[in-house]
Amino acid sequence: MSLQQLLFECTRHYRDRGFPESALIHLRCVLISNTRDGRIAVRTAYQTCDKPVEQLLGHFKPCRSAPIEPDATSADAVFGFAFGYQMRRWTKGVSPTDRDQVAANRIPGANNAVLAEQARQLHLNCHLDLYLQFEIVDAIAPGATVEYRSQHIDQGTGPVLKEFMSHAASKDKAIRAAVVVAHRHHYDRCRLLMEKEGVRAVRPPDLYSGYDPQEAQPRVMSPEECIVNDFASMAAMAQSAGANG
Repeated sequence: MSLQQLLFECTRHYRDRGFPESALIHLRCVLISNTRDGRIAVRTAYQTCDKPVEQLLGHFKPCRSAPIEPDATSADAVFGFAFGYQMRRWTKGVSPTDRDQVAANRIPGANNAVLAEQARQLHLNCHLDLYLQFEIVDAIAPGATVEYRSQHIDQGTGPVLKEFMSHAASKDKAIRAAVVVAHRHHYDRCRLLMEKEGVRAVRPPDLYSGYDPQEAQPRVMSPEECIVNDFASMAAMAQSAGANG
């Protein structure tokens, strides 16, 4: 029964986040096939989850997004989080996440081009400071001044958010709310991380939900790949009862 409850909770959580039914079904199949003796073990190229099913119950909560605010100027800034990338060229035997490969061959790709234009419009129309992951900055058109560009290295959403917050603090800027420019299937993950940092996420009018056929990052090649990687990453953070004292 515990696995059935977890499947229910995960389906509700990811449906709230806008994943299509095909991805929800895929995740359920992956979870069922990777559960043995009350323990679930899902391994991806990026993250491993090896947890008792009981420990994951209640971890994937309903995730209804806050309503879209009619006036984005209620925010203090724009936080832009990249979604995948393309490679200019591939070097045999070298990971695309290698620092030198990131510097030499990573290009934004179609997803980040859309996010870059959303960020630019928010800057022009709402006069908000832009804090953007470097893949978005690399795709941004003229006319937008970027307050902060993340380091030109491969890193996850959490470290990028910490860079944004650290830069704002260094400038004595208090960011209590930020418009989140992110892919639809990544948005709520960004929102949850921001809330842990005490920053309210403001949802933009439109959330991009496309996938790039030339995508180079395996975990965002499709909704089905994305949902399994997201599950493994979120589940890996689930802590045992009483773990925090």
